[in-house]
Amino acid sequence: MQSDFEWMVPIEVMLGSLNHGEVQACSISSVPDKLREANKDAYQPKEISIGPLHRGATRHLQLMEEPKWHYMREFLERQGTQPEQNRRSEIRLRECGIDILKLDQIICASYGGSNNKIIEDIESQEIAKIMIIDGCFLLELLIRLGDYMDNQSTTSYNSDPILKTEEKVLSVLNDIAMLENQIPFIVLKKLYRKVFPDGIEIKDDHRVANIVRKAFGYPLTSNSGGAHILHLMHLSTVEQNQQHEGKKGEARIIVLDFGVLEIPPLHVKETTEVKWRNLIAWEQSKIWIRCQYTSYALFFSGLICCGHDIELLLEKGVIVNELNKSNEDLLALFRTISNGAEHMDLSFSEICARLNVYDYKGMKINKVLQKIPIRTWHKCRCIFEMVEYYGRNWYNILIRDHIPTVWKFIGILAAAMLLVLTIMQTYYSSHNG
Repeated sequence: MQSDFEWMVPIEVMLGSLNHGEVQACSISSVPDKLREANKDAYQPKEISIGPLHRGATRHLQLMEEPKWHYMREFLERQGTQPEQNRRSEIRLRECGIDILKLDQIICASYGGSNNKIIEDIESQEIAKIMIIDGCFLLELLIRLGDYMDNQSTTSYNSDPILKTEEKVLSVLNDIAMLENQIPFIVLKKLYRKVFPDGIEIKDDHRVANIVRKAFGYPLTSNSGGAHILHLMHLSTVEQNQQHEGKKGEARIIVLDFGVLEIPPLHVKETTEVKWRNLIAWEQSKIWIRCQYTSYALFFSGLICCGHDIELLLEKGVIVNELNKSNEDLLALFRTISNGAEHMDLSFSEICARLNVYDYKGMKINKVLQKIPIRTWHKCRCIFEMVEYYGRNWYNILIRDHIPTVWKFIGILAAAMLLVLTIMQTYYSSHNG
């Protein structure tokens, strides 16, 4: 009789998770193909896989499984703040196993959409094993990252396989920020409380959330976290942006005829694109959260249409190119950053509407030929720049390969003029005759 209702277990799991304050159903979902097409690498971990979705996907990710075990041992052997908190790592590990196994259903509910089938095919004990290994590893890594952020030096981590170089650190930070590379935040909180017990309720325990904030350079608060690390990053940055709104000195100004356009500076760093794309993917996976990153991407996509726009925003300090990317690479980023996004909020709609009332010089549009909004004008200018670019390249090829000397150029020019004159003479002779 029990087997007749086995098909209802996933439904019961999802319904049960809806009433759990620390968990969000379907919070770790696959990135839609429309978003993924623009830059597949932005969603595929390169150094470390977290959770079951990318586990062992590449040879390098398989090789990095061993360092996880070393990190897990270091975390389980950490000393608590009180003597009574210090227990043998074997005892802590078993306690972690008992607690995480109890979370089996809400862990499964966290992996939504097509991912849910992947989780259903994994035994409960195997899921718990993945959560414990990756969770302990992640907590130890975040603690070390926080120390690294304080010291801004990798000297003390020369033998560490992850923190030995700044390039490696940045790559790992990118991996941790990927939507498909998440585990439920409650797993991290449960594991942390086994090593560092606290008498407060888990929903009021903000210690792990602040470890994450410190590792990523966000201000520490009393907020206890979100569905996973990426969600916490979204909450931290949206709250931070709201606090900064209206403060002078934190925006760059572009003077237009109808007033001034104030835009917060965008620092393009090693982690900018991956975080931005995955935060958009997170916003697109939910219908109830504020789509600030999606709106920001669409705003820049509408504002930037050609290389000249990039130069202007760089000059005004709106874009801070810390990576020294070429203008072409920056243009490609802004053109594709919002590709595949299907819903947004109205954060920048008023600014976009006002911009489209004016032409490029900021003057109101009165004549028929001037009734072209700024975005259309930018598109035309973009086409002109493309024609100019290819024309210049063709000219250079012509001069380099076909007209290597001035005399050959004069000869070809004279031949062309003679051909034109011959055609004109033939045309007039035929009409006069």
